[in-house]
Amino acid sequence: MTTAPLIVLTGGQVTAFLLVLLRCTGFVVTAPLLGHRALPRTVKAALAVGFSALLLPRATVAPGADAVALAAPIELLLGLSLGFLLSLGFHAIELAGRLLALQLGLSLEAVLNPLNQDPSTALDPFFGVLAGLLFLALGLHVETVRILAGSFAAFPIGGGWPADLGLVAGQLILLALELGTRVALPLALVLLLVELVVGLIGRAIPQVNVFILGLSAKLMIGTAALALAIPTLVAGAARILDGLFRAVARLAS
Repeated sequence: MTTAPLIVLTGGQVTAFLLVLLRCTGFVVTAPLLGHRALPRTVKAALAVGFSALLLPRATVAPGADAVALAAPIELLLGLSLGFLLSLGFHAIELAGRLLALQLGLSLEAVLNPLNQDPSTALDPFFGVLAGLLFLALGLHVETVRILAGSFAAFPIGGGWPADLGLVAGQLILLALELGTRVALPLALVLLLVELVVGLIGRAIPQVNVFILGLSAKLMIGTAALALAIPTLVAGAARILDGLFRAVARLAS
């Protein structure tokens, strides 16, 4: 009876695996879908270990690498940062939903969402599911793993913090805010016109309860406009996800 050969790691390989594991752990915690609160922690830990084992042969060590005590927190922060940048598309789409909910008056009945521990409106699940479905339909779950794998070539382990990562991250955050606002802007303008008309009616007929009339009118007209604008919203959300993923892929290539 023969036994399978054991895999023996040297001291250098153990250190490299630890640094790779730290980057993968940070990435899994903040990456879209992978870092969702609904995913059990044991599954996240298994994914981090699995990614580390698969990507260890592709990881390169920077010349004159920092000591483990210095490199370990940097690798963890680098993984957290890359995952967060990839999740900016989801945040931009959720921002569009929050802006529309605010204009529709739905923010008045926001309740605590147990998944993200934040107040959630009736539109938040719709935009969250929309972002998740587009993420899978565009094949970005595969691109997520490719970006993680490419980061070990772009940012060798032990190489310190990338000098331009902070600047690029700031630019991507501003881009996500801009894109999310652009998606919500057309419907927000429609609702603003409704408010203007209601204000004129209240000015002409003071006996009318402007608050009740405005809230009802915005809710009815806004819901109808939202239903008609779903194809436009889907196209805009797809552009947001694709554009931000391409930007992060260029950063990590």
